[in-house]
Amino acid sequence: MSPLISILIATKGRRDELERLLDGLRQLDSRESIGHEVIVANNAADESIANAVEELVKRHAESEPERWVHAREPIPGKSRALNRAIHLARGEILGFLDDDVEVTPSWLRAIDEFFRRYSFDVMQGSILIPPAMIDNPGFLKLLNRYRTICFYQKPGMEVREIDSVNAANIAVRRELFSRTGLFDERIGPGQSGTSMDVEFGERVLKVGGHIGYEPRSVVYHNVDWSRLTEHYFRLRHEMQGRSRLIYKQSTLLTILPNFLRAMWAFGWYSLLNNERKKYRAKGRYFHYRAMIQAKMNAARSKIMA
Repeated sequence: MSPLISILIATKGRRDELERLLDGLRQLDSRESIGHEVIVANNAADESIANAVEELVKRHAESEPERWVHAREPIPGKSRALNRAIHLARGEILGFLDDDVEVTPSWLRAIDEFFRRYSFDVMQGSILIPPAMIDNPGFLKLLNRYRTICFYQKPGMEVREIDSVNAANIAVRRELFSRTGLFDERIGPGQSGTSMDVEFGERVLKVGGHIGYEPRSVVYHNVDWSRLTEHYFRLRHEMQGRSRLIYKQSTLLTILPNFLRAMWAFGWYSLLNNERKKYRAKGRYFHYRAMIQAKMNAARSKIMA
């Protein structure tokens, strides 16, 4: 018999995207034979938007009240919202989806088969470019430059062990959280901005956990064009730097050499007109600059205290 799967979705109130995701969850293969529940952790900052999200979940719950759960978490933070949902979840397997993805019909069946067939603690699924965008040259050019929408796919269809996670499409054995602890509420969207899944993946490996890639668990990530800009590129890498500083506790002795290397690499690859390597170095420059600024602000606050 398949274990109950709890599907956890934290949303900041992107109602249209959430509606498409929830509609897709009603179209899953084997949804009648695989026990599951859907918990929407409503982290919208605006109460009118929060109310709209609640009404959306209630609409689904009208015909399946035992399957759909709405959980309001007004304090900002994706990690906090997901931790609230974990406490409410009844499943042995916890599936996590971002609110801006769309599932394929076999998504739930792939998770069920993965955990019955393999001993991995975490499943990382595929996060693909929407079919309508796969051959769009303007989109592909910007994506290759900025890499600020996190698609995830490895070649081939075999399950394999990997060493990181992207929480837009993962599933976790519930018992793992007793070893790792829950998501770090200091980081991630709504707090430091990002990296809650990166940090969690590192803790999984630290406690001896194993992460498996399941290519058949597929979602499509919606394309937000505002993420494919110079402005968002800088913001994202700054958020990564501040987030890393929180959980890594790096010192200036390690930050400064990396900052200087990034500056040098950016200049060098600019001269060579190598766009991909130039933007990689530029991102690292913003990353380490944000860490230095955060360190300086913390020191200034201590002096003023």
